[in-house]
Amino acid sequence: MLTVLPETHDDMLAVRVSGQLTNEDFDLYRELIRERMKQYGSARLYYEMSDLNWVKPGAALENLLFDLVHGREYGRVAMVGERWWQELAANLISPVKKRGVRYFTISQRADAMRWVQEGF
Repeated sequence: MLTVLPETHDDMLAVRVSGQLTNEDFDLYRELIRERMKQYGSARLYYEMSDLNWVKPGAALENLLFDLVHGREYGRVAMVGERWWQELAANLISPVKKRGVRYFTISQRADAMRWVQEGF
């Protein structure tokens, strides 16, 4: 499930993903981030993973392809998670993002949000 967080504004998209991610969740994410990229030329992203237990492989592949095509249109990207494979995913996708991806643990979520918003 994808939830848009209230910190979303202007060129920044803040989302929390949990449970099972579906094609529809990824479609909504891509639509929201694409709108920001189109309007502002780039987009900052806060991406929090909480109790995430399944991602449909086809949806994840589509999202990876989107990131490969649009990676240079991302500004600061923070991925916040609670499992080792989430940090691995952040490290794997980091090279295709213009400024890379910084991984934070759930206990560091406030630092992650501040970093995406302000950079520190």
